Amino acid sequence: MSNRQRTWALALLFCAAVLNLFDRQIVNILAQDIKRALTLSDTELGLLTGTAFGLFYALLGIPLGRLGDRVDRVKLMAAALALWSGFTALCGIAGGFLQLFLSRMGVGVGEAASQPASTALIADLFPEGQRTSAMAILLAGAPVGGLLGLIVGGYVGMAWGWRSAFFVAAIPGLILSPILLVTVRDPRSQSSIVQTHKISVQQTIAQLARNPRFRWLMIGLTCVSFLPYASGAWLPPFFIRVHRMTTGELGEFAGLAVGLGGTVGTVGSGWLCDRLRTRTRNVELKVLATALSLGCLCLSLTLFSPQRSIALLSMFAFDICAYAFLGPIVTLIQGEADVHSRALAIALCVSVSNIINLCLALPLVGFISDVLNARQGVRAIADALEIGAIVTGALGLLAFWKARKA
Repeated sequence: MSNRQRTWALALLFCAAVLNLFDRQIVNILAQDIKRALTLSDTELGLLTGTAFGLFYALLGIPLGRLGDRVDRVKLMAAALALWSGFTALCGIAGGFLQLFLSRMGVGVGEAASQPASTALIADLFPEGQRTSAMAILLAGAPVGGLLGLIVGGYVGMAWGWRSAFFVAAIPGLILSPILLVTVRDPRSQSSIVQTHKISVQQTIAQLARNPRFRWLMIGLTCVSFLPYASGAWLPPFFIRVHRMTTGELGEFAGLAVGLGGTVGTVGSGWLCDRLRTRTRNVELKVLATALSLGCLCLSLTLFSPQRSIALLSMFAFDICAYAFLGPIVTLIQGEADVHSRALAIALCVSVSNIINLCLALPLVGFISDVLNARQGVRAIADALEIGAIVTGALGLLAFWKARKA
């Protein structure tokens, strides 16, 4: 495959990754408008923004990851893109809670197939010397998509209503899907796909689980994923409560911090790994440990700086570090899997990470904040986040050290 074909494939997969986060995040900025229009309770709103998408996204990640190892991954990506875009459009015509819940569930089902298939494609398309950079560019679609979800969703929702915002979010995916299908080819041979069918899911997972380096990398991914998940969920309430910011003020800066800072961190870490590869052993693990350490430090500065300006600048620096793990950790995980199980390997790790972080860690931070609230008041959320960062930071550094030794 020529460099031009690789670049084109990477560009389309990057666009798909942007739309993945765009369609996923847009419901958050529209949540209050949806609540008023459909007369929903906060519990129902929480189910729409969290459970409807997150639970099915996590549970279906493993079987759809396995499917990505058994079929043409480009066809799977194109089908998944069309599926989640179609369900995003259906969100715009939902007449009540149940219809919107089922539509969001469909978005989660479609997007669950995306990251395992696309990252496995990158691993096969690019040689080792370019792989981490290419993976980082692909995964930079996450902060860019999050930025677009906040900005485009907010402006379109304000100008034309929340239903129109879902339609605007759905159209690009329905256009991109056939372009991806027609112009990109899966480099994997048919014989390789046939070979994959000979190995069961249980055998593949058991094989991966016996690999100590893979196990530590899975723990490391779960720990570093806590930082962007926790900041996305709890930093907005922190700034509103402690620094008296309005939702509009915070939304503009948070979108910039995630979009620009996250892109710099994601692409920069991939470039740095490939740049230092010939001079530094275990370069991905060293970049991960550095990013995790600096990320925890920047989060502490964000939480405990008395001045709002310093706290906001620290949050921007934090987002650079918090997204720097994406390219290196995904490259390492896929490096521990053979060519027949790359999609399943990343799907397994992402599913475990999402279940632990979304279903357990984030509610636990809220519980700790409630416990500390009587003594700490509005700053309780800062202490709860700091406790979470210390625990996951220490465990993550241990995991990367163990992975280096394995």
